[in-house]
Amino acid sequence: MFTSGRFPRMITIRAVVVSAFLIGASLLAGCMGASSNGAVADDDSATFTVQGNTAVMRGMIDRSTSNAIIDLMSENDHVRTIVMQRVTGSTGYRELRDAARLIRDYRLTVHVPDGGYVAPAAMDFFIAGWKRSADAGANIAVGSWFDGDNYGVDLPRHNSLHYGYLTWMRENGIPEDFYWFSLTAAPKGDERPLTREELIRFRLVTQ
Repeated sequence: MFTSGRFPRMITIRAVVVSAFLIGASLLAGCMGASSNGAVADDDSATFTVQGNTAVMRGMIDRSTSNAIIDLMSENDHVRTIVMQRVTGSTGYRELRDAARLIRDYRLTVHVPDGGYVAPAAMDFFIAGWKRSADAGANIAVGSWFDGDNYGVDLPRHNSLHYGYLTWMRENGIPEDFYWFSLTAAPKGDERPLTREELIRFRLVTQ
């Protein structure tokens, strides 16, 4: 029988130490991100990892992406190619176009590697590449856009919501036929990868 009370106190001290350790480990893990291997989740803001004269892009295009590109090029002006490893979409039309215009202004090549993925909502970013290429096995997907109220495929061709997309195609040397094709290429609400023949036919790849 323990009469001094030291044993319960020792347990309490050890419990406090263990709790502090666990809290510290949890905070450290949070600082490192959701994945211990540094992977970027599909809904995380787009990141750019410099590898020589390329920058590997992963994540979602959002309002932070334009500043990320400016910072990338300010600190790494030797980078000439953006490798779209897994770009899962965009949070809005304006955020997408602002980021895409920077790619064009910096005259950067855009490349999608074997196993790479570009969501339909990131297509305008790919199109903005000064030069564009894709390996066999690249998944550059198309499907009708959806703005929260309307699917593009449901709107008549004279609807003004189409005009911004058509203008973007013309500005980047893409035939307007590709825009209309992209709306019907997959069932509404779905997507599919472009074939190599389609990438060439619609001048989506330049090399």
